[in-house]
Amino acid sequence: MEDYGTATWRYWQDIRNAVSARASFQDRPPLPVRARIEWARDGAEGIDGTATRLGFDGVIFVELKDRRCSTLGVWLSPDDVWWPGKS
Repeated sequence: MEDYGTATWRYWQDIRNAVSARASFQDRPPLPVRARIEWARDGAEGIDGTATRLGFDGVIFVELKDRRCSTLGVWLSPDDVWWPGKS
């Protein structure tokens, strides 16, 4: 991996499987999840995060603590999010 020093913006990557933001959603109790993230340069991988919002169309907002994510989190399809007990 390249050494980018302290300029965190240099780590940022687009998330290819992100869905567009939702104007209508419900805040939900925080739930630890595993999200499939498809990074623009690094490819697909599973990342631990916290689901905090549910769109009325079923999409899920996952907060990510990853320096490659330039925002607080990402909206994902339910197919890209797993949690204990999900069938």
